[in-house]
Amino acid sequence: MSIDGLVTFVGLVVALFALATDARRKALMLRLGVTVTLTVLFGAAVLYLELFSVWAPECRWGAKVCRVLVLDGGNPWITAQQAAFVLVLIWLALMLVNLQRKTLGARHLPRLLALATALLEEKRFSELNRVTQPHLKLIAGVAGGDVTASDAQKQSATALQRLLYRRRDFIEFVAMERPATAVEMMAVESHIVFEFADQILRVLAENNDSPLFTEVYDNQNVFITGYVFPDHNTYLNFLFADARQAERLGAWQPVMEAALAYLAEAKGGPYQAYLSGSADRFQDEERWRDRTFVAIRFLDLMVDAALRQGIQWHMWLYYTPHLTKSLLGLYLDPRKDEDVFDEWPTRNAYLIYSIFGALTDWIEAILHLPADSPHLVLESTAPNAENGNIPKSAVIALGDCLRQVLLSEAVSDRFKRYLAEMVFRCIANLPTEGERAGFRKTLVASVLAGGVMTRSDHLGHLRSIFDREHHLLQERLEDFRMALDAALVGGQE
Repeated sequence: MSIDGLVTFVGLVVALFALATDARRKALMLRLGVTVTLTVLFGAAVLYLELFSVWAPECRWGAKVCRVLVLDGGNPWITAQQAAFVLVLIWLALMLVNLQRKTLGARHLPRLLALATALLEEKRFSELNRVTQPHLKLIAGVAGGDVTASDAQKQSATALQRLLYRRRDFIEFVAMERPATAVEMMAVESHIVFEFADQILRVLAENNDSPLFTEVYDNQNVFITGYVFPDHNTYLNFLFADARQAERLGAWQPVMEAALAYLAEAKGGPYQAYLSGSADRFQDEERWRDRTFVAIRFLDLMVDAALRQGIQWHMWLYYTPHLTKSLLGLYLDPRKDEDVFDEWPTRNAYLIYSIFGALTDWIEAILHLPADSPHLVLESTAPNAENGNIPKSAVIALGDCLRQVLLSEAVSDRFKRYLAEMVFRCIANLPTEGERAGFRKTLVASVLAGGVMTRSDHLGHLRSIFDREHHLLQERLEDFRMALDAALVGGQE
């Protein structure tokens, strides 16, 4: 390699550095020590070889040794220019290897902290994500004491965690634009993760343009064994493919609380007016952009996953009575007193129907659960709480929701009958004999009690609706009829 070639090579390196993305340049700067060391050593060696004829010392050793060391003269084994070219290739290869390394060591964390802080101050969130995302495990390991590091390195790791997990504007960016980073950060085993996950899920639930809405829309597959959560549905796959993640993070709370807060603010506003409109096209596309429906659907996906995977926790499906109460508080049916034969008179009615549909699905899932499922074990057929049993928890919640609907003056008699019939058919679908018959007894008891708190103010409405049901359905519900008669007699006493 000639001097001109060396100058060309250096110019090419400088040009490539200038053309590299800012994030890549900053990643290179994190390895400044290695970069500078390689550059100094190989640069000096190449320069020496290029000027070998000027300052090369005379070889004073034996002939055989000099034959290897001497690079010029009559018959050198390799010329100085050739040696310089080989060194340049080795230099370039080592630099590329250094650039391709994604992981840093604990010693790099102070420099990474300084870089991340600068990027955050400038709100360059995309570059911040590229620089820090490959090193999240290292940061968590050092901060948690799992990776050996100095006190200064531990302090840098802790500061990086606070910076990445608690900065609201960066959290919003990650939630909306970088789902893969968000789930990787939520997967970290650290106390700092819980507040972060809460904020991520709340941002997603409050924005109908968020990836969560898209994923819920895309995840409409269902089998006897439950829903499948493909990899491209990043959030749902992370939370529900192994529903222990959703349980660990309490994924229900931010999503359901956001929905309840949204409904609480809707009284007298445009959303209440929207809910009171016709549901003609709501089932097709509109519902997938409705915050309340997506929250219900999210709960359905989560509870069903936990049920199928044998997780012994109700996953707070008890949000369903609270949602029902909030929706009934906003319920307005302009055609209540008219002869309307729409299946769902309003969008609000469709949302309530969706709640009932989810609850009955969770209950009827006992028909398909394997015999060793912990959710098939009932401690009692009375309508009392068994928090580790999802079907029974759904039974109790369904009784509460039905009572609320039956007592609501805003809901038309026709729609009350429609929802009650959903419950009647759910009872009829459950076995009357065998090991799983206890769920039928529990559901009958819950419907009559109105949930976990025994009440009788809805029994008259229940009797009126039941008496108008088709005789074939009534014949399948003889046990319910007898229990209802006994409850009415007991209420009169």
